[in-house]
Amino acid sequence: MKRYARMGFAICILLFAVLGAWALDAFLDSTDITVVLRADGKADIYYSLEWSASGGQMHGFYFQGEAFNPVWNPQGCFAEINGGKRVPLSIRDLGFGKYDIVLANGEGFSGRAFYHLNYAGDFAAAGLIGSTTSSELGELVYFDWAPVEWDQRLQSRTLRLVLPVTVGGGTLTATEREAVPLKTETWVNEENKMDFYGSPGSDGAFYLTLRFFQQNPGAGASQRIALYFPAGYLPLTAALSRNGGPGAAGFDGTDSPDDSENDFWLTTPLALAIGAVLIALAMALYYANLRRYGARAALVRQIAWAGDSWLPPKLFAGSYQVPGKIAKDLHPAEVALLFELPLARVVALMVEGLQAKGMVNLLGEEPLRISITSAKPGEGLEEAFLACFDSEGRALSGLLTDFFEGLIKDLQEKLWDCDMEATKTYYRQLLSEAERMEAEADIRDEEAEARRASWRAAHPHWLYWHSYCYLHAQPVRYGRMGLHEAFSANYGEFMRSASCFSGCFSPTGGAAGTCVSACHNACHDACHSACHSACHSACHSACHSACVSGGAH
Repeated sequence: MKRYARMGFAICILLFAVLGAWALDAFLDSTDITVVLRADGKADIYYSLEWSASGGQMHGFYFQGEAFNPVWNPQGCFAEINGGKRVPLSIRDLGFGKYDIVLANGEGFSGRAFYHLNYAGDFAAAGLIGSTTSSELGELVYFDWAPVEWDQRLQSRTLRLVLPVTVGGGTLTATEREAVPLKTETWVNEENKMDFYGSPGSDGAFYLTLRFFQQNPGAGASQRIALYFPAGYLPLTAALSRNGGPGAAGFDGTDSPDDSENDFWLTTPLALAIGAVLIALAMALYYANLRRYGARAALVRQIAWAGDSWLPPKLFAGSYQVPGKIAKDLHPAEVALLFELPLARVVALMVEGLQAKGMVNLLGEEPLRISITSAKPGEGLEEAFLACFDSEGRALSGLLTDFFEGLIKDLQEKLWDCDMEATKTYYRQLLSEAERMEAEADIRDEEAEARRASWRAAHPHWLYWHSYCYLHAQPVRYGRMGLHEAFSANYGEFMRSASCFSGCFSPTGGAAGTCVSACHNACHDACHSACHSACHSACHSACHSACVSGGAH
């Protein structure tokens, strides 16, 4: 009888949980999006989403439909719930460009909340900015992007585009506004209220900002922004694809240029055939890689941590970091991520530390292979790392992906409201102390040994701190370690990396211009332009609008 009573009680709990989920009534009231375009063709994107929930607890929603794979910045992803309580977000890659975004630690809310998202993308590589030619206006640069679409009607939607063009101040004079050489497709003007102003940057300058506002956009409605500027107006250093642009057959506007010279790419059967073949090949390669590595491999390639290489304009007033607050309980592996070490070096740090503790032996670097020499269980982080190796001691990329996903999630929750600069300063000093203490290892006098013993007792991970310093002094150690290429990436490298052409086609001995020109003009222009021009508009309307965000839960 007790068994049946417990079963009945469990069923009741499950029923109430299901009914509670069904009772949730959640609405996305408004969205506020800011795109900060950089000269290298990459951009930082900020979303502020105002949700209201009743009849239950809302935890998160699904986010999908971006034109590229977002490179998330966890430090810029958080929510404000229950009148101002700040909660970090957990972002899980579900594959096929879909992400589950929920409040961390099982938090939920009822009432009103603001979810803030921050990620980066390479607009130039994705073809969202590029060059085209007009018979009337000559050489142009186009911008063609839309924020994700939602499965419900919004009260309002605001999009700000911050361009790398300096202006005189926050408010533009009538002369400055008229001097902006902007051309748009007519649907942009019909569907949006537009405004121009200047956004303050961290360098004290003001940057030209275009604001697009929509009132009551319907479910699945797009806010596609298609703009044209004269070539050279935007100080872009990225290698731009040559394309017909958003309106490849010509501007829709009555006073816009006729792009009839580019109609050839759209109407010629040869271009369509090339585009179809390239799309089929790309899909075949995509699904082959998907079966081989799985969706989680893509997540590690795009691990995002805030870098120090570039400070975008400060578009949001205030800071969500508590001044002076320091996370003092970080493991050395987490500190390595904080300082943007490549993931392969974090793996090296763990292996070196486990060897120092006598738990493993290194059998080979290429490929990485270890043997476990101690049956004594390690700490939680150590056990999680050792679980990434098979019975023969070989590293498994899929399990390493899980390891880093969990490690970064934990680190995000520890750091989300900390003072980042104060935290980095604290660990720089700690590393200096560790290096100084281990440098005294050869000193055998009682005072030095007592000082060293006291320091080690105060820092339970001292062997890993020692390994950190040792690997820093010996950069060639584990330099041949064979890991999947996904584990060499971090957010800082993504934002600092050059365009694909200067990286792939530039010879080390110079004479890059000839090589870049030959490869770019012969291959990229022919293939990319034919494919992109022939399929962009059709794919945008057929595919992008079908992949909408929402699904509050």
